[in-house]
Amino acid sequence: MATASANTNTFSRPGVLMQDNFADVLDSRFAFIQRRKWGVPIQGLKYWQQRNTSRAYEMHGYASAGGIVPKARDVDPIPQMHVIPGFNNTYTPEEFKLGIRIGERLRETDQYSVVDRHMSDLLQAGTDTIELYAALPFNTTFDSVVEWTCADGMNLVDSARPAEGPGVASWSNLETSAALSPESIATMRLNFRKNVNEWGRKRPLKMETLVVGADLEDTAEVALTTPKKVGTDLNDNSVFAQRKLKLEVWDYLTSTTGWFGFGAKNDLHELYWYWGVRPGVKPYDCGNPDVRAYRMRMVFVTGADRPMNVRGNDGIGS
Repeated sequence: MATASANTNTFSRPGVLMQDNFADVLDSRFAFIQRRKWGVPIQGLKYWQQRNTSRAYEMHGYASAGGIVPKARDVDPIPQMHVIPGFNNTYTPEEFKLGIRIGERLRETDQYSVVDRHMSDLLQAGTDTIELYAALPFNTTFDSVVEWTCADGMNLVDSARPAEGPGVASWSNLETSAALSPESIATMRLNFRKNVNEWGRKRPLKMETLVVGADLEDTAEVALTTPKKVGTDLNDNSVFAQRKLKLEVWDYLTSTTGWFGFGAKNDLHELYWYWGVRPGVKPYDCGNPDVRAYRMRMVFVTGADRPMNVRGNDGIGS
């Protein structure tokens, strides 16, 4: 005959259930999730010159001197260079923040998997915001509605850009509309070589990177890696297979046809991302002792001075 056995209460000894105790756990989990979530590189930031600032605003002012050195004897007066002002640009970082609140009951019922997902969502919102702002000038540059402009008041990629020098023709970093192909890529590369400065003097740039959205990845791969010329019966070699033009796929580009070219990221790459405050998470008092609140905050601004180091094509042409 079976012998009955009395039940025994089971319990752990976690200490008193206090908000401060559990706050330590949440803070440590947030730190862990932050390392995991923000450890993944953000695609769009690579196309910007990132700088930190502790000022309310940063101002870029330009002055350019140019000319050709004339003949002059030692006893002649020294000819002087002419100086012209460029377009000034002011960068005023703006504040971004978003919060999350975690109820006491989630902690009491040990639903930390749910809490982790909400924490991760908060950090993902920050990542998404950065990606969208990084891509904004590229995604709107072919639109008729102006949402983001450079120092000269034009879109990131635009035609008939005003030139700084008197008597100098306007310039353009907008390619003639053409579908992505070896020929249109070659035309863009040539136009990089024909770049001029404020005085209309040649300042050749070397196209190093082709940037496309996900829709054009396969087309770009064929154009850049096929050993022979694409779409012809000729036996000529493809110049791109030898010159190793780098291809990058930017998943946050929204156009299914548009594509961009970049030169080397040097002092002529005047796309700037100013960080007033880098992204960070802190707890805050929401006025309810049964709710633990966190906020994610960052301060930044984007802008461009003279975007000569980037060219674009809307890709609509046949």
